[in-house]
This record gives sequence, C-alpha cells and structure tokens, in this order.
Amino acid sequence: MMKIKSVIRHFWALTALVSMSLVNAQAQAALPHTVSFANNQVKANFTLGNTYDLALSLEFEQVVGLHPNNLDITAEVLLPTDPRVTSRLPSTLVEGVTGFPVLVSVSPKTDKGFAFEGLASIEFYTKAIHFDPTIPWRLFTSHDGATFEDITTLTSTGSYRARGSTGRFSDFIILLDQRDSDTIIDTKFAKLNTTVQDNRLAMSASLTNAIDPLMLTLETALVTLDTNTALSATDTLINLLSNASGNNIDDVWRSSGDIVNAKGDILSRLYTLRYSLRTL
Repeated sequence: MMKIKSVIRHFWALTALVSMSLVNAQAQAALPHTVSFANNQVKANFTLGNTYDLALSLEFEQVVGLHPNNLDITAEVLLPTDPRVTSRLPSTLVEGVTGFPVLVSVSPKTDKGFAFEGLASIEFYTKAIHFDPTIPWRLFTSHDGATFEDITTLTSTGSYRARGSTGRFSDFIILLDQRDSDTIIDTKFAKLNTTVQDNRLAMSASLTNAIDPLMLTLETALVTLDTNTALSATDTLINLLSNASGNNIDDVWRSSGDIVNAKGDILSRLYTLRYSLRTL
C-alpha cells in the first residue's frame, strides 16, 4: 500500500513538473522588443530569456497595408517535444526542435486589408547558433498547421543567418535537417510539381505551355543526376515566373485568405530547390 502511495505521489510530482515546464515555455512567447515598418520592409528584434536572440526581417516586392496594426509577429521558445512542431515535421526529418527552439509566427489580421504581390523574403539572424557550413541548419515554414517544409535560399555567417521566401504567412522555425540530399531535393521537386499542377487554372495557357517542357526537363535531370541541367532548368523557370505579370498568373496574397498567390508559391519552391542543388 505504501509503495502504491509512493508511486502515486511520484506520478503527481512528475506531472506537476511537466506542467510547470509547459507553462514556463508558453510564458516565453513574446512580442518583439523593437519593430519597424518602412520601405516595404519589417524588422523585428526579439530577446527570449537569457539564451535566444533573434533579428527578423521581412521584405516585400509590392505590399499594401504594411502597418503595425495589421500584422502580428510573435516568437516563442518551445520544448523539444512540443507537438505543435513535432507532429508537423517531415517523417524523415531526424532532428526536430534542437539548438534554436524558437517558433516565429507572422499573422496578418484577416480583416485589415493586408496584401502583397509575388514573393516575400524572410531572414533570421541569431548569435545563438555558430555558423558551420557542415551543419545543416535550415529555415522551415508551415501554413495553417501543415507539415513544415524547408524554404532556405541562403545561409551565412553572422553568427548564423538564414534566408528564405514565401508566398504566404504562418509559422517559421530553424531546424537541424539531417536528411540526405537526394531526399531533400526529391521532396522539394515533388512539392514544386504539386504546386504547379494545383495552380494550372491560375495561369494562362501560354504560361503553362512554357512551364510544362521545363518541368519535364527538370524532372529528367533530377532522375539522371544531371545537376547542371537541373540548375539550368530551375534558373529558366525562375526567370520565366519572375517576369510573368498578373495577367498570366495569380500573384497576390491577402490576409482574407480568399485568393492563392500562385506566383509566390511556385517561385518560393523554385528558389529553395535551387539552393539545395547548389549545395550538393
């Protein structure tokens, strides 16, 4: 009987400890201590406890309603086992929330008329990670609770800087991506191909007729491990989409969520695929 009581006491003590840890982690969710809005750009700086610093930058090609009252930006330190991240990781991702367990949420208010055209660029800069080109820290994003995906387009010193692009907004996080290169590139191409197919009705016939043979060339080059041809096809697709006007492809995202930014979504996946091909 005494052993049972001891086990029960230990269980409740452990439960209380876990609950306190969760509360403490949640308490670290924070607004930026400095934030500025100017010249189609947002800069926000966070200090989370005594461990994590983050300078966040968002930059838009064309934007409407870029104002502090229209955009919520928060950062939160997570537990490594937090299901809000772990349940949304790619199944083959070895490492989850480690090293820099900071989740950033960018949430335009749905009723404020915020909108942007084409791509939005996002950059993380932190001194909490030491840049080492052999360690695959990457910038990931997830929209509306979907699986996190790699959107990295650049990593560099400073102590660590990661840049990516997106055609929409939600959550962003730096993760240690231990997947092999083939898996990463195959995953990125599959997402790119799905995005192109899902948005065919958002593009003119002339644009899809130009995209289709390039996508076939890209797929063939990836299957045959012809990196140079794959890079050439990717660059050509980027130039083609970058120069396409709103008459040929839907290219606006707005916070009301009623339209899809096909141009931004496709381009963001092309840019991150190019990054992975270049880092082979």
